[in-house]
Amino acid sequence: MAFKVFLVCGTDPSEQVAAWRLQTLATSYGMHVSVPNRNGFSGEVIDQVRRGIDQSDCVLAIITSNIGPAVGAELNYALAQQKLIVPVVREGVALPKSLRGLPVFQFSPWNTGDVEMRVVEFLKQQELSKKNTQALAAFVLAGLGIFLLASLAEK
Repeated sequence: MAFKVFLVCGTDPSEQVAAWRLQTLATSYGMHVSVPNRNGFSGEVIDQVRRGIDQSDCVLAIITSNIGPAVGAELNYALAQQKLIVPVVREGVALPKSLRGLPVFQFSPWNTGDVEMRVVEFLKQQELSKKNTQALAAFVLAGLGIFLLASLAEK
């Protein structure tokens, strides 16, 4: 199963461009990247965003200026769901208190290529970690199953 990333960004054109570039780059590495619909803030859009966050392994937040209400609501929801949030922040932009302490990638508007590659490498590491965790869980479950069968066979 592909590593799923939900990409949160505002309507600022620089955020949209960064979102498309990261989506394309991550997709080329086999990750599934979802970008929310920004055609309003209706209940249907909110439900779609929440489903996207719920189904994601990681939430990537592109922040180039102050966070608007839609992005703030999405990040708060992701925090409440205990999703890994990775902020990609333009140099000089203050990170909200709720996102401090997270792995942050800062970028300069004049050099976005470097941060894009660092973000994708980080996501690849997270994907590998998820696969390793899933493999370990499968191994443990198989071991428990064998132990249970052996116990039943003795009886």
